[in-house]
Amino acid sequence: MSDVVQVSKGPAPIAEQPFAVDLNAMRAMAALLPGSLPVGVNGIRVAASIRPRKFVVEGGDETPVTMPRTAFQVVYPDCTVMIDSGLDKATHDSFSPDKPEPYFPEAFAKLQRALDRARLIVLTHFHADHVAGVICAPNFQELARKTVITGETASCLMNTPHRPHLRLSQVQVDHFIRLDYPRYYPVAPGMVLIKSPGHSPDSQMVFIRLQSGREILHSVDSAWILDNILELKGKAAPWVKEDVPAIMGQLRWLKRMYDSEPNLTILVTHDDVLFGRVTRDGIVGDKLEL
Repeated sequence: MSDVVQVSKGPAPIAEQPFAVDLNAMRAMAALLPGSLPVGVNGIRVAASIRPRKFVVEGGDETPVTMPRTAFQVVYPDCTVMIDSGLDKATHDSFSPDKPEPYFPEAFAKLQRALDRARLIVLTHFHADHVAGVICAPNFQELARKTVITGETASCLMNTPHRPHLRLSQVQVDHFIRLDYPRYYPVAPGMVLIKSPGHSPDSQMVFIRLQSGREILHSVDSAWILDNILELKGKAAPWVKEDVPAIMGQLRWLKRMYDSEPNLTILVTHDDVLFGRVTRDGIVGDKLEL
C-alpha cells in the first residue's frame, strides 16, 4: 500500500509524501556524542535575490520578496561549525547576469574568515548558494578536508552541478569528508543532520540543541520563506524542479512543529523577514565568531 496521500490544495488535489521524522529521536541523537553542547547560533546574509511573491509562494502576487543568501555558524565553547558556505560574487551574478542583484562583499569576506577558522563545515545540499564558498575558495583543498558532504551531494557535484563552473572531478570530491546515513546523523554534540530529499536529491535539514535548552531546526530550502510553511503552499518558480509530494510532506511536518513546539525555532534559508526577527530577538546572533 502506497504511503503517498492526496491533499486538497487549490482546485485539484496534490500528492503528498509523509515526512517520517521523529523529533524525540533527533533529541536523543543530539545528546549522543560526548562534549559540550553549542552555546549559540549566528547567521550572515552575503547576498540577496528579489523575486515576485508569485514565484516564492504558490498563489502569490507581484509583490517583490527579498530572499537573502545565508549561512549559519554553530558556536561551541572551543570551536565553531559552519552550516553552508555562501557564495562568491561571480557565482551570485551567474543567477541573474542581465540584472545585477544585491551582493555584500564585506559580509562574504567575514564568512570566508569564519570558514577558515571553523572546526567543521556542513554543506546541506549541492546548490550554488550553499557550496560555492568552499568550492571557489582559493584554499579549496584545506576547506574541503574539514567539510562534510553526503554521497548524494558528491554525485550531484560531479554529474549535475548547479552551475557549470562548480563541477568537481572525482579527485576533488575525494578531498571532502563523505558521509552516508539512513535518516539522522549526529555530526557534532547537539547537532543532528536529517535526510530530507525533495528540494534536491541530497537535501538535509539540521537540528541543533543549545546548552540553554533552546532548540533550532534549520529547514534549509524545504521552504523559501516561512509563509510556505504557515500556508502549506510550495514554491511556484518555473525554474525550480522539486519532488513536490516530498516537499508538501515536509511543509506539513514543519507546520506541525511550528504549532506544537514553542521551544523550537525554525530557520528558513531565504526568509529576510524571519532572519531579521530571530536576530532582533537574540535567538540567532547577527555577527559571526571570527
